[in-house]
Formats: sequence, structure tokens, C-alpha cells
Amino acid sequence: MTPERDTLTSPRARLGTRIPVRLLRVLPVGGARPVTIAVDQAAIEIGRIGHATTLGLTDPEVSRLHATVVPDGDGWAVVDHGSHNGTYVDGVRSERAALRDGTLIRIGKTLVLFLEAEVTTASELDAPGDSPLLGTSVATLQLHGEIALVAQHAVPVLLLGETGVGKEVVAREIHRRSGRTGAFIAVNCAAISPQLAESELFGHVAGAFTGATRAADGLFVAADGGTLFLDEIGELPLDLQPKLLRALANAEVRAVGATVARKVDVRIVAATLRDLDGGVADSSFRADLLNRLAGWELRVPPLRRRREDVIAIASAVLARRQAPALSVDAAEALVLHDWPGNVRELERVLAAALIRATGAAPNSELGLEHLPAQLTARLGPRIERAAGPAPAIPIVLAAPPSLTPTRDELTAALTRYGGNVARVAEHFGKDRQQIYRWARRLDVDLGAFRDDDAEP
Repeated sequence: MTPERDTLTSPRARLGTRIPVRLLRVLPVGGARPVTIAVDQAAIEIGRIGHATTLGLTDPEVSRLHATVVPDGDGWAVVDHGSHNGTYVDGVRSERAALRDGTLIRIGKTLVLFLEAEVTTASELDAPGDSPLLGTSVATLQLHGEIALVAQHAVPVLLLGETGVGKEVVAREIHRRSGRTGAFIAVNCAAISPQLAESELFGHVAGAFTGATRAADGLFVAADGGTLFLDEIGELPLDLQPKLLRALANAEVRAVGATVARKVDVRIVAATLRDLDGGVADSSFRADLLNRLAGWELRVPPLRRRREDVIAIASAVLARRQAPALSVDAAEALVLHDWPGNVRELERVLAAALIRATGAAPNSELGLEHLPAQLTARLGPRIERAAGPAPAIPIVLAAPPSLTPTRDELTAALTRYGGNVARVAEHFGKDRQQIYRWARRLDVDLGAFRDDDAEP
């Protein structure tokens, strides 16, 4: 029988009564003002600033009275008022369209999101200005509130969420706001060799095994006084799990080959995209270790649940690269995409777009013509005017070795290299066995990608 999970009370229950709200949020693209207004009982008129409208925009392509958000049965709808440039709803020009959570409305060159959320009366929506965790969506602000609530407590934190959502960024933010003076140390449990995993975590003495010519402290000691981030904890070898459990339970580690344990003060943050309860059920993950790690479970929301953040994250990525800003068309396409690979996929799409934009005129924008077709297709006939010819060969960028690919990313690399596992492994900075493990986990048939002359 699986023991009852010893998790703390959910912050959702501790932060007060949750209140459902509807919002219109103007996304700051192309000079639009970052405005959020509540949608309540009355209709909201949208038009050019200076006229008698509820939401006045400085966009010169917006008509005096452009559109109105009106009650529509149990929900809401947007109605165009015969505007010159039209109203687009989720990429399609519409005279009237129903609204749901996450619907994107384009009015002139202004993007507006219709949002349905739940907030509390407490200070849940509080984000520090210097945080690397970008975004002002309700989901991101709630995440900041949860981080602030748990960061200064020594309880272990288990981060849950899809691949690419930024779990390491959240772990670093927990450490930054914890006040701990030691180092933040990150380790990918899926990338550790099973033969060396114990030594890497707990250290070893000289002569403990073949090749151990000198002593090494290990990652727990390196993180003493700080935070140890155990990414992909679900991939930890089963025979190492009781040793990790002992280290967590006793706050001490014993190096391989040593006879005396060493006390350590380490805050543990672990992350996984695996179903660890399922791992307990099939005996691939220890229930007592899960119970120890999951002192506080924190779920990082996927990017499709925080569409308001897409432009802010994209703009920050481009600014770091001193790259051109997004055009409104490109920004609209980015917001409409569902991002199954989350923030990591967004970063890679932008990196490829910048390669396609090489040689563009100075001060030009990053436009639709630089984005892949699967993103621009949502804009329909408008892409024929805005987008140029796509590259004949898709660009597949090298992946940082610390990252685990999505199924689409792995299949793209396999297609690029004709199923050559050795070249795919080199592309991801991994050994060949890791590619086989990913393929099994992601249900990818390697044989389907192999050219006749490709190596296995």
C-alpha cells in the first residue's frame, strides 16, 4: 500500500477565497499600452483614444468605435462595428465571435486577450521586479506567490510540469528567494551514468574504485548551505533511491569508500515530468522517497495557459541577442501557437527565425516570413501578403546538452540526420544509449527514420 503523501496544505487553500474574474488585457506590442480592465456586467466599447469608449487605444489603425465586448448568453462575445481594418478573433476576421479564456482579439495593430481566471484577495499576485521568471499573466503571478510562500521554509519542493516549462528557472527562483547563502547546484538525473551516480552525488575517497585517483566531495557537499536541484528525478536508478532517501532523512552523506558520514545542510528541489505515483505503482520509484521529496508540490503551468507571457518572454530572448523586435503579425502568430514544447520551443523558434532573418535590412522587424509555416498558418490569407518563401530545408538547431527534447524535437533531429543515432546523439550532446532511452520513453520508432545507408 502506498503511504499517504505528507505534503503541506496547498497554497491555493491558504491564500484566501478564490474569486472568478474576466479580464481584457492589452499586450504591449507595437506601442500598445499595457492595460488590463475587468469585464463585468456592462458592455466594453473599444476604440481610438480621445473618443467616448471604455478602452481607448493610441493605435492609429483603430477606428473611433472599433468593436464592443458584449454579454452573450452565459458568456461574452466581441462585435465589430464596421471598422475599416476589421476585427480578428484568433487570427480570423470576424463580425461577431464568442469569447473564451485565451481568445486573442486583434484590433488594428493592437492585440487584446480575453481571460477568465481565479484570483484571491490576498497578495498572491506579487512578482519581484528582478526575477528571471518572466511574465505578468495571472498564472505566472500566482506562481510567484507560491514561490514566495514556500521559499524561506526548508521543506523539499517537487516541481511538476511539462517539458520545457522552465522548472530549473523556478528552482533557481526558489533558491534566490530562500535567503540561503550556499550555491545553487543543478544535476540532471537522466544524464548521470548509473555506474557513477553515487559518486557524483555523494563523493568518493581516493581508491574507492578504478580510476578514483583522488578524493571528490560530490554534489551534496558542493550545495552545502544552498540548494541542490535534482532534475528528472524520476530517472534516478532504483538502486540509488534508498541512498538518496537516507541522505535526505539524516541530512548527511557518506562518500563511496568512506566509513564516516558527513553532515550537510542542503535544500532539495526536485523536478519531473513523469508520473511518480505511477512509478510507485509499478515499483520503479520508491514510495518513501516520493513522500520525502514531495513536501511541497508546485506545478509550473504550460505556456499555453499563460499566453499573456509569450510576447514578454520572446522580447526578452530577442533583447538578449540584440536582435530586431517582433512585428505585430509575428507577435500575433506566436501568441496563437499552443507551444507543446513550452518556453524551450519558443526559444528555439526564435533562434531559427533569427537565422532566417540574417541579412535583413538594419532596424527591420522580425516578421512572419521568418517564422515556420505551422505558426503562421493560423493567420490565414494574411500570410500571403506578409510572408516570403520559406527555406527549402528546415533549420534544426543544436540543443543544449542539459535539456531533454520533446517528441517533435527528437523526430525533427532524426529526420534531419536520416535516423543516424550517432549523429542525433552528437546533436543533443548525449551518448547513443540516451537517444534509445528517449525513443522508448517518447514512443518513437527509430527504424522509421533510417535511410538505407544510415548507421544504427
